[in-house]
Amino acid sequence: MKDTRFLRGEFIGEHVVVCDMAMHELARGTVVWETKNMIHLGNPERRFSKRGHTFIFKDGKERTVVDGSKIAYRPEDRIKRLR
Repeated sequence: MKDTRFLRGEFIGEHVVVCDMAMHELARGTVVWETKNMIHLGNPERRFSKRGHTFIFKDGKERTVVDGSKIAYRPEDRIKRLR
């Protein structure tokens, strides 16, 4: 239940680790922008497709692992689709 609430929220400002589907770490950083198909990390500016990647969002001691294809919607539509 907590994961569903997290997925319906805003990702901008969240700390994230980007992995490929085999769970090899590609990058870490803070989400600075999100579109329907991409997540943008800052410092240095990096862009990752949502599909084909796994995202590990960290909030304090808690981690939420998300398959990118499950969040490949516009941020405002994700709230409606993940009920």
